[in-house]
Amino acid sequence: LLLSCKIKIVEPFFVPPARQASARHSPSDLLPPSSSASCSTSEAPLTNLRAVPLSHELHWLDEFEDEDGEAPPALGQSIADGEVVVSVPGVASPEECDALFRAALESRERRETAAARGRSRFSVSDPDAFGSDVVLACDEILLRVLDYLDENVPSVYDTLFWPGSDTWADWQPLNARLEQPSTPPDRALEETCDSLRDLYMMGELEWSEGEPAINVYEGGGYFGAHKDHLALTVLIPLTSPAENFEGGGTGYWSGNRDASENPEGDPDVVLKPPAGSALVFGGDVTHAGMPVESGFRSVFVCSFSTRTPASQEDRLHGMKAPPVTSANFKGTL
Repeated sequence: LLLSCKIKIVEPFFVPPARQASARHSPSDLLPPSSSASCSTSEAPLTNLRAVPLSHELHWLDEFEDEDGEAPPALGQSIADGEVVVSVPGVASPEECDALFRAALESRERRETAAARGRSRFSVSDPDAFGSDVVLACDEILLRVLDYLDENVPSVYDTLFWPGSDTWADWQPLNARLEQPSTPPDRALEETCDSLRDLYMMGELEWSEGEPAINVYEGGGYFGAHKDHLALTVLIPLTSPAENFEGGGTGYWSGNRDASENPEGDPDVVLKPPAGSALVFGGDVTHAGMPVESGFRSVFVCSFSTRTPASQEDRLHGMKAPPVTSANFKGTL
């Protein structure tokens, strides 16, 4: 059963220190228990994310269980535990989404080979795919999401990214080898990077291979079930259901680490937000790009963690052209 509600952050709440061993602050984003969620919001337009508090919608994969009156965890912890997908509306305008989608379609038309499984992926950092206008637009849109999380859901940074945390590794998702990461970030970053924006601007994030990227799904196109294996994924649809495509959407399976990357049965939740929304979720969540029946579905996507001494060199460039790549590097596909 999917439980969705919209949360507008109004004022900070106190959280007992024992529940925030990995956090620097008492977070301002406590979750309401699922049994008594009271949700209201006003739909403010996106103008200046650093000044206008938007609302975000919570899509629960696993409901919070209130045991003996225990306070619910901070939202960043629930994201890390794969209990919830957060949707932030209006992070990109219709014009911005359309421009990025059209740029990806142009790159698709220049391809000499057919798209595998009906999906084309173009690394934003690939100069053969995109010009500087696309890079700058993606940079601006991603910063809006990071700024929103920093200001309205600070426990995302505190739980999953803060370099000063003694329990940083404990909150990270399993890597692709199904191992718990054991190399923490350089503690010196604590002095220079106080937010997701800081980590991004200072080049202190590790990215999924070939990302940030823009994916284009044509009729019959899909992305099979998988986990992203990095702390956080931001997925922004550039096209809207019904208007641009039929079918599609992002499917999610509950269970977090207990859910296989080859799950049996249909996903527990399929989300199809309008273009310009941002879906935010953790790296242990099994999810899939559902098959598109007709039309074109396109998304801007990136998965990332705090950079560590163990990070591979070709996972650190972000939207800049990669200075080096490994032998099996997978960028534009």
